[in-house]
Amino acid sequence: MTLLIERRELLERFKKGERKALEEVYRHYVADVANFLQRGFSFASRDRTLRFVGYAQPFDLDNAIQETFTRAFKESARVGYDGLHSYRNYLFAIARNLVVDEFRNREVAMSPFIEAERGGDRPQVHDGEEAAPANPIASEGSHGSSAESDFLRQELSALYKGFVERLDERDRNFFRARFEEQKTQVEAGEVCQLSHMQARTLEKKLRERFLKYMHAKGYLEEYGVTPRPARQGV
Repeated sequence: MTLLIERRELLERFKKGERKALEEVYRHYVADVANFLQRGFSFASRDRTLRFVGYAQPFDLDNAIQETFTRAFKESARVGYDGLHSYRNYLFAIARNLVVDEFRNREVAMSPFIEAERGGDRPQVHDGEEAAPANPIASEGSHGSSAESDFLRQELSALYKGFVERLDERDRNFFRARFEEQKTQVEAGEVCQLSHMQARTLEKKLRERFLKYMHAKGYLEEYGVTPRPARQGV
């Protein structure tokens, strides 16, 4: 369930930092973040291909989860999320960069969690690999939310532009009015001279096309996590 994409009113409250909105987002995604931090991933550092094997101890895992959401819920990170792309992937990018930052700053302390990747000079694609920069250590000055912002600007803008350019003129105008200009469904429909029902149908179709497009590009993969049943009213 793409919580913040489907529920625009929650997205607005979340960006404002309303406590109940933050709590709802936390409860919805905390299990996914925990799974990601337990499974591990590969990354590159100083011409080495390494693998973070994941946190096995509850204390280490809980600390990493809380720090991930602390970074994610900072004002700059909340405002930086665009409401069009998977927020779960956004959290995975933050969690990944957290681990890599810890490795860079405390390599000896992190050594029990890091091992050399076997086979190949380049990092293999593992869970969440596409949800973060390919080489987050390459830029020594990138920390915290700046890394996630760079990722969104560079990786997602190209995919978004490619999707929009493939739409016909009417669909493109509606998509931009609805999601870029944040117009209501009715207002976006009026831009294209559509009735409310036509606008609602078109929005549903465009959402499905966009999600399929991003999935085909490898960005909305399920990472092997069993989807949770949708909550009542979500």
